[in-house]
Amino acid sequence: MNDLYGIARIGFDQCRHRLEAIGLNAANAARPGYRRQFALDVAAAPAASGGVGARTTSAASAGEGGRPVDLRPGAPMGTGRALDLAIEDEELFFALTDGERTWLTRAASFRLDAEGVLVGERGLRVVGRDGEIRLDGEDVEIRRDGQIVRDGIVLGALQLFRPNDRSSLRSAGGALLSAASGEHAVEAGNGRLRSGFLEGSNAEPARDLVELVALTRQFESLARVTQGYDELLGRAIQQLGAV
Repeated sequence: MNDLYGIARIGFDQCRHRLEAIGLNAANAARPGYRRQFALDVAAAPAASGGVGARTTSAASAGEGGRPVDLRPGAPMGTGRALDLAIEDEELFFALTDGERTWLTRAASFRLDAEGVLVGERGLRVVGRDGEIRLDGEDVEIRRDGQIVRDGIVLGALQLFRPNDRSSLRSAGGALLSAASGEHAVEAGNGRLRSGFLEGSNAEPARDLVELVALTRQFESLARVTQGYDELLGRAIQQLGAV
């Protein structure tokens, strides 16, 4: 007799996950590089760990989100700032690290920290071709192949990465992504950058609004079913007590 309650609970849990994803998408609709999130599958198994020989990204914990994401690129936005970058190849990403864990991102509004290290979201260090990138100022030119140049002198170079399995990418909070399968560096010259541009969010507020309406109706239907079942069960108990 409790099967209906179990089914309803699954439905309510799915509604909650969908509502959380819609809320995050709405909150990050203007965040550069943000990837629209989908609801978690309540029956999904944990992602597998990365293979040998690949740089390992951090597995997204429940607190970081860990939701599947829409990997379609957002529209480019011009900023005119040299350290704002957009990647033209939609399958490539920048890598950010705290020294122990690594995340992928398309959000490339980079800046220099107090030590002159190039950093991105959350102050995480940008991974260059030779490790971290140190500069003594932001008055640089970034070429399409990722070289960072001032007065014709190459000061460093940005490194692009490709996930070993795009389907393993999950949200890790904000515009950061984690890949359970890991990722690998692409060769220099593979992938082109646009300095002075940022890739916009690919969130779709209108689509999420339609989904919110459908979600509200689904929740109301589940509530009516459980309420009706409660009433039926109550009447059955009363009749049994009268026998």
